[in-house]
Amino acid sequence: MNEFTPENEIRNDNVEAEENLSPNETPMEEVTETVADEPAPEKATPKKKRVREEQSVEDELRELAYLEAADLDYLPKPITKVRKNGHPFLFSFLFFFILFIVLFFVTANSVFGKGWIKNMINGTGNFQSFTIPVVQHEELEDKYYQDDGRYTVEGVAKTCLPSIVTIEAYTGGTIYASYSQGSGIIMTSDGYIITNAHVIEDADLTIIVRLYDGSEYNASVVGSDSRTDLAVLKINATDLTPAQFGDSDQLELGEQVVTLGSPAGLESTVTTGIVSGLNRMISVESDNISMECIQIDAAINPGNSGGALVNMWGQVVGITSSKLEAVEYDNIGFAISINAAIPIIEELIENGGILGRPKVGISFYAISETMASIYDLPAGLYIAAIDEDCDISNTDLEVGDVITEMDGTTVTSADDVYAIIFQYSPGDEITATVLRMDEDGNWDEFEITFKLEEDTTGSIQATDESESE
Repeated sequence: MNEFTPENEIRNDNVEAEENLSPNETPMEEVTETVADEPAPEKATPKKKRVREEQSVEDELRELAYLEAADLDYLPKPITKVRKNGHPFLFSFLFFFILFIVLFFVTANSVFGKGWIKNMINGTGNFQSFTIPVVQHEELEDKYYQDDGRYTVEGVAKTCLPSIVTIEAYTGGTIYASYSQGSGIIMTSDGYIITNAHVIEDADLTIIVRLYDGSEYNASVVGSDSRTDLAVLKINATDLTPAQFGDSDQLELGEQVVTLGSPAGLESTVTTGIVSGLNRMISVESDNISMECIQIDAAINPGNSGGALVNMWGQVVGITSSKLEAVEYDNIGFAISINAAIPIIEELIENGGILGRPKVGISFYAISETMASIYDLPAGLYIAAIDEDCDISNTDLEVGDVITEMDGTTVTSADDVYAIIFQYSPGDEITATVLRMDEDGNWDEFEITFKLEEDTTGSIQATDESESE
């Protein structure tokens, strides 16, 4: 039996307390040690457990829905992979590459001109294209201007005469004298000069260009087109005074104009007049292409050919030609409008000629409806000669036949023929209706089909009535 002491009393109380604990409970000291050594797991509350179960079900349903909709094209597809940003070097390379291409084409157009790509593709071997440059006049004293800002005639002469040249053409058949003399217009500061084709025609010896200051240069022919009576020369010179070119479509009837040239060898001649008519379709020769011309009353004489028709702003609006002058009448002259001439001039510089122009290969007398009624002949083209080098010579066409239609259209002049064949290219076939007189004086009709040829010398030579006699 234990003796009662205060210590025993305390110990007994602890024993009794331990004996009264439930099996699931532990003494305080043991609980403290358990918490310190290993934390007890947190038990999930019923609410959290329910939320997790709902989220799990929702995820399963969403996955099932995606699987069901995977084959439906009209529904958006779930994003399965995030696209990465491109490498910044690639974007920089593309930017500078595109910039290089743009600068290359801008530079190429400025150096080679607007037609270099076409020339390269066509395989002409000539990348050079040409556009007439725009120049500005130097400022003059006030006395050379009218109140509205236009030049006086004196102002036009002072400004524009340095851009006009005298041209002399020499052939081996002449001795110590030129066989042809005309005028020209300086187009660029490096020596391109516009003139008429007939001025330099057959110049097999040399062509001399004399500038306003009296200096002379040998000239080479860049290109010449007898059908439009336009030609371009080139001299080996720099720092020339090019002309300023205007818009001939802006001219008005009655507007004052000035002509500059060297008629009869009298250099730097100035004449003035007015615009007497616009949009006159005139050809230098009967077999030439009709060009849009400006009718003027200013004096034009042999030697004026290739000179300038200038408005009062000092701009070239036409190219004068003595061959366009109506010699039977006074004060009627013509100049090829600059708007009609520029495309021809640019192509002459690019290609040395007019490429791709078709021709038929015939010489003929043009019989109009009036002439047909007078001479009891069918209206059309009375055949005077056939070019044996052209395909039309392989048809049944003969000298003395009359072509009345081409491509189903009535033809009675060279202009009618050009209007038809210029819709085609060399090598294309065309059909013509022909009349032939039989032994009884009746006209039999038949058709011929032939290929058009490329016009390198001249497409059609129309013959005047006087030449047929």
